[in-house]
Amino acid sequence: MTGAPPPQELPARIVAVAYLLAAVCALVPLALVGAIFAGVVLFNRGLRGHGAGVIALALACTALGIVLLR
Repeated sequence: MTGAPPPQELPARIVAVAYLLAAVCALVPLALVGAIFAGVVLFNRGLRGHGAGVIALALACTALGIVLLR
């Protein structure tokens, strides 16, 4: 069979850093691009729950940051 190799296990610190990047979006809305990228990578590596969580947290923190910084 051809296709992608089996996904490798990501260290927990990689997932934690992705969540921290998403939380930084409250202060720096431009970090949203990096957080979405990290969420997509986690999603594609088989960590669908964490990937969706990072993306949702990034969007929520960006919205909160924009509201609070106005």
